[in-house]
Amino acid sequence: MGIPVLAAIIGLVFFVALGAYYVYLSLAGPRRVEEIDRLIRQNRIREAVFQLEKLLEKDDRSMRGHFMMARCHQKLNAPAKAILSLRQCTKIARYTPEVSEAAVRKLLAACFESAGNHTEAKNEYLLLTQLEPDVYEHFYHVGELFFRAGVHAKAMQFLKKAVALNAKHADSLALLGQCEYQQNNYQEAKNALGQAVQIKPDHTVAHYFLGLSLRYLGDAEWAVKEFEKSERDEGLREKSLLAKGMALIDMEAYPRAIIELERGLKLAKAGSEIMINMNYLLALAAERSRDLATAIRHWEIVDKLRPNYRDVREKLKQYQEFRTDDSIKDFLIANAEQFEETSRKMLEGLGFSISSIKRNSDLTIEALVSDSDGTANQRNVRKFYTLIFIQRDMSPISERQVRDFHEQMREKNASRGIVMTTGDIMPQAANFASTRPIDIYDAGKTAEALKGAAG
Repeated sequence: MGIPVLAAIIGLVFFVALGAYYVYLSLAGPRRVEEIDRLIRQNRIREAVFQLEKLLEKDDRSMRGHFMMARCHQKLNAPAKAILSLRQCTKIARYTPEVSEAAVRKLLAACFESAGNHTEAKNEYLLLTQLEPDVYEHFYHVGELFFRAGVHAKAMQFLKKAVALNAKHADSLALLGQCEYQQNNYQEAKNALGQAVQIKPDHTVAHYFLGLSLRYLGDAEWAVKEFEKSERDEGLREKSLLAKGMALIDMEAYPRAIIELERGLKLAKAGSEIMINMNYLLALAAERSRDLATAIRHWEIVDKLRPNYRDVREKLKQYQEFRTDDSIKDFLIANAEQFEETSRKMLEGLGFSISSIKRNSDLTIEALVSDSDGTANQRNVRKFYTLIFIQRDMSPISERQVRDFHEQMREKNASRGIVMTTGDIMPQAANFASTRPIDIYDAGKTAEALKGAAG
């Protein structure tokens, strides 16, 4: 056999063997990939990883192999490894219907989120909004990530697009409503959140922010109903009870507010911001209910935990007499009839003869008293009238109040006036009174007058 014939035979055998090899790969390769895919679906992830490692050793540029490996690592809660495999896919970039670019980007974005890299996740979702501009989920995810970063105006742009693509997606509406709330757009927040809870009635976060928005819009009664729904969520219970307490205070339903806030206080972590706020609101509700001992107890708790918190120091200073003097304490917590009776005794103790006394409210009394320039058995005794205004409130006496009081003195032909308060006197009010026949009794002087009445 000649050399040319031998060479031809060898060449033929080589090409037949090479063709057979590629036929084998084309037949065995897909079958192997499908087998691995079946392992993944059966959640036999570690077996799948072992097979994929062998597959990628033979063909490191297998798009489907790297993509399936990323899926495995994601299921094994190893997002960093999944990201490496997906980066290989983006480098190879031979996308197919089985491994499309959108599928790779979606998984890559999810893995970045799992790894806590929100910036890269957002970049992937932004690419997806270009690749699949009709898919609302991509716009929702971008909006969500901007929301997490506190960039609410930017988040709103993408969330509005998501809602435009799918008006029935409750999470997009709920997040849009939260953005509107953070931007102080309470009516727009109410609209979006209201739609969200209609679509998804158990969306507790939407109920919570709907309640907050309604409270700012002045509908405290509806807000309370929303907080009752959001408090079913254990994670929102403390915040919902706090917000419900605020709404009930807005409604002047102080006993109910106290009940809800005390419920919340049992759940709040010691020293937490919620605990401090609950104590503060309990003090406020108790003060307005005239339960000053309870109010002071809660202010003292707040002052101990957070010195100089809001107006707590001022409140404790205002009620200093209450904390140390039983007479003023009894005066402040007395019911309406006791308030009037104690005021009458106080005025008589000061040597006045009461001509008339009128309770304007549970907090203020007005009295016209007389004095004389001679003894009671002298004839032609000339009487002088003094108008007295008594206020048992910590609100400071303002200049406007003293001016109005001065006008009343003229109307009632009172030659003298006395303003008595358990609170403070504003400097402008004191200045105005100093140039008129008006005496001011501040909290200390009023306390002394009360001691005289008690004696």
